[in-house]
Amino acid sequence: MTTDFEKEVYKMLYNNSIVFLKDGIERLVNKDDGEVDFIEHDLLTLTCTSFQISIELAIKALIVERTGIRNIIQENHRSLSDASIEELFKKNQLKTLDFEVQKNFIRKRKFIDDLTKDDFKTIDEFQIYRNRIVHFTYKFENGDLYDMKYDMVYYLIYIVFKILLSHKHQDEKPSEFLQYSLGGELHAKLIRYQPYIAAMKKLAAQNSLKVFNCIVCNNRTFSQDEDYCYCCNFISDVFTFIDCDYCNGKRSVIYDNLNIGNPNNFNETRGLCLNCDNDGIIYECPECGIARNIETRFHEGCSKEKGCINK
Repeated sequence: MTTDFEKEVYKMLYNNSIVFLKDGIERLVNKDDGEVDFIEHDLLTLTCTSFQISIELAIKALIVERTGIRNIIQENHRSLSDASIEELFKKNQLKTLDFEVQKNFIRKRKFIDDLTKDDFKTIDEFQIYRNRIVHFTYKFENGDLYDMKYDMVYYLIYIVFKILLSHKHQDEKPSEFLQYSLGGELHAKLIRYQPYIAAMKKLAAQNSLKVFNCIVCNNRTFSQDEDYCYCCNFISDVFTFIDCDYCNGKRSVIYDNLNIGNPNNFNETRGLCLNCDNDGIIYECPECGIARNIETRFHEGCSKEKGCINK
């Protein structure tokens, strides 16, 4: 992607991919009962189609971003000048390659390393759904109406996101990306949708050594390693952690130390263990900075090793 025109094409493809992604998510969380496995046939058809269109546009955007526009357009257009290609684009006459070709292009060049063979098989399945729905019809079996809801959420999180988050957005976390892309109101609905919560619990467990309860969304999706909630995008960088005396969890008790030094607070605040849900009064010594739960360690003084004058 070198020319201004290619940058424009990339932006349009990427933004349109987000439009269909948002359309599918909005329809799903507003019309589906996330508490039961069953999903209505028409809702499944429309949501499945939206997610597949989103990934097809995202793959086009990825190819343009990495290699330029010529690798997504048909052979008879590739030899044209940049100006001629742009002119065809403006006239809506620029023809692109089939999705199958583009999908194999990113697979062979390993544009996304952690997309597995099984992931590409899943893409193939959704491609079949979309093609048959659009060009003729696809009759989902009764069993699909009980299984496909979780399959779609898996597709969303484990495959579509990997493509949309690649390269330019690679430093963004999934929920961070979603909160920005969907907006606050839709994102708030999504993090209460049970299939999404279940998928994020699994993703957090896969990517973290230890997962705790989140104090914001109350799901077990808070990664201790990253100080980040996979479900709701809560980031704990303004909070402090200490060990728990009840469950012996390491760095599992969270407390706000920003105002703990206020004289009116007596260097004390409430703390909560994100592992076992026990709370307590946390005292943070103004001299040495050592913090402890004074409800369980009321007899203990501060650290002699640090030369603290408090006892």
